[in-house]
Amino acid sequence: MKIDNLIITNFRGIERSEIINAGDTIIIAGQNGSGKSCVFDAIRLLKSVYGGYHQNEWQNWFGEFQLNPNSHSNELKSFFNNPSKALSINCLFRLREDEKVFINNNAAMLLEESIWRTVLPEAFQWGGYRMAMFANQFRDRAPEVAERVRIGLPLLLGELQQDNIIGHVEMQPGGGLNLIQSTLLTTVFTNFRPNDLGVIDYHGAQRHYGREMVQGINLNLENKNQSYSQHALYNYSNKYANVKSEMASSYVRELLSEKSGNDHAKKSGLTETLKELFTTFFPGKEFLGPQPTSDGRLEFPVRTANGNIHDLDELSAGEKEILYGYLRIRSSAPKNSIILLDEPELHLNPRLIRNLPEFYRRHLGQALNNQLWLVTHSDALLREAVGKPGFNVFHMFPCGMDGGKGQLRQLSANEDLDLAMADLVGDLAAYRPDGTAILFEGGGDSDFDQSIAIRLFPNELSGINLLSGNNKTKVEALHDVLNRAYSKGDLPIKFFAITDGDSEANDPPRGIRRFSWDVYHIENYLLEARFVAEAVNAIQPERRLDDEEALDLMRASARTVVAKVLRAKMTTYVNSKLTRCIDFKIDPAAEEVARLISGAATRSLDRMQKTFTDELNEDSLITKQDEWRSDIESAFGDGSWRRILPGREILKTFVSQQRLPIPYETLRNLIVSRMVDSGFQPEGMKRVIMEIVGESSSPKIH
Repeated sequence: MKIDNLIITNFRGIERSEIINAGDTIIIAGQNGSGKSCVFDAIRLLKSVYGGYHQNEWQNWFGEFQLNPNSHSNELKSFFNNPSKALSINCLFRLREDEKVFINNNAAMLLEESIWRTVLPEAFQWGGYRMAMFANQFRDRAPEVAERVRIGLPLLLGELQQDNIIGHVEMQPGGGLNLIQSTLLTTVFTNFRPNDLGVIDYHGAQRHYGREMVQGINLNLENKNQSYSQHALYNYSNKYANVKSEMASSYVRELLSEKSGNDHAKKSGLTETLKELFTTFFPGKEFLGPQPTSDGRLEFPVRTANGNIHDLDELSAGEKEILYGYLRIRSSAPKNSIILLDEPELHLNPRLIRNLPEFYRRHLGQALNNQLWLVTHSDALLREAVGKPGFNVFHMFPCGMDGGKGQLRQLSANEDLDLAMADLVGDLAAYRPDGTAILFEGGGDSDFDQSIAIRLFPNELSGINLLSGNNKTKVEALHDVLNRAYSKGDLPIKFFAITDGDSEANDPPRGIRRFSWDVYHIENYLLEARFVAEAVNAIQPERRLDDEEALDLMRASARTVVAKVLRAKMTTYVNSKLTRCIDFKIDPAAEEVARLISGAATRSLDRMQKTFTDELNEDSLITKQDEWRSDIESAFGDGSWRRILPGREILKTFVSQQRLPIPYETLRNLIVSRMVDSGFQPEGMKRVIMEIVGESSSPKIH
């Protein structure tokens, strides 16, 4: 069983989300509060309305939200994104071929059991309906059940011939629940037979793995299935108990199967898979498999890199998350199932997440014919999945930020642009496909440029991908992709770049609109006396610095950096003059390369000598220096020094001269925090950002 299409409308945090032609491994990523887990809640509600693995299962769904399904309609408002509209869940299911064969061969029996479960549900709390204590009830209701089987069997067999089964649930604001009748769905969702029919198995984000002593081994599969059915979708807090006991039970059953002559049991058994799991995730450790002891017990030893032996219980929480989590999923949904796993990265550091999606896909999905649904905001997990075959990765927008296109947007991993963009955003869960992108190309710490922009302009930049230019290799790769996309006439994302005022960057790639701050560095916007004084007073309350004093101290620091500014300007000026003199162009068809290059070098040296004599002699450079110094002095007179001198160097010098007990970066962040608290937005920054926001709302380039 698998889900082909899923459309959810007006349900909790979802205004509208749809997944069409879902594959066998679906990953949904997005920021907190975007409604990712609501997708699982919707699937569970639809399933439980059609049929339950145990009595009153659909009421358990309401119980998770501490509501009674018969509550007043006002109490059900939390289920609606818009309380004035109906919510709907549409799902297109597809049965696997072996499931269809099993249902076709056992249709009457399965339908009869599903009807008995609705007619006499209390009997199934004890594991079946052939119970002496319910004999009278079964005898009295048997004719009614037989008639319902006679009517329903042709409907079930007719649905079985179709490629897909439609599930549709609609809830009105008043609380009324409507659904499209499906005898086949009701039968499949009522019979918990995990070895014959796929199940829907949910693993919530609250998982705890405690220590366990194996005291008894139960080989009764019916009892095990009865236990699993109780927490397949709900009551999952106890889902992760008795994992070692079940592993011991599986081990004994494998031994019995092997003794009966089934060689395949050992090769494909649980122990062999667990050994591969250790090789993949815990390369320094080796699982030795269940080991019988002389006193009749079973141990589960793990050998560490130094040869020591310890029990599975001694594994860390993250290691248990991978090991026990895999064991529980494998045993509760053995094949043809839909597995819903919320935050599979729980308890894991990025190293342990490596290879997790592929391992799950191969051993829980592909090998067992299961469909996996993963909800995550782990950047490390997404990087392992995006771009690999077999994964459908979707980004989920928060409600109201989807531009009317639906909250789920597939990350087209085959597109170079998506991959390059997501790589630069740094957090794949926060990446917004089809959105505007701003690349901060300023010198120094571009991550800070990105940080200060989003902190001071959170509303204006909401929904825009912000990219740091710190990683020059990644930026060059993005430029290359942009040029190719522009050449093809298909650039689905609007790109902008912002540089520092002192930047002498090369021409941007086609498709990028470049802006510059109207100051030397972005840090120049922090040279506001009021906020500098507040930051210093927060560090050294005894100083009680006022705005005028702060301005005077910053001005003194600025005068200190003038010599450094002049040196940098002079170096750039001379370098530019000399570089322009060099020209090694020769006839590309010429064969006398050495002679021609030598001539070009001689001419370049002559030009350099002439430039040095005319423009770069000491007197000329002194004149140029005095010109620059005069401009800077004028800036101190009219206050524009805070714009034309390097703010980054001024703040660093300020920290040193004032002997502040913090590094420059901390002072910088304190100033930004004070600006955020007061709602201050530097005028120069605001002008650039608002122009970009205005352009980003216009039609995209095609």
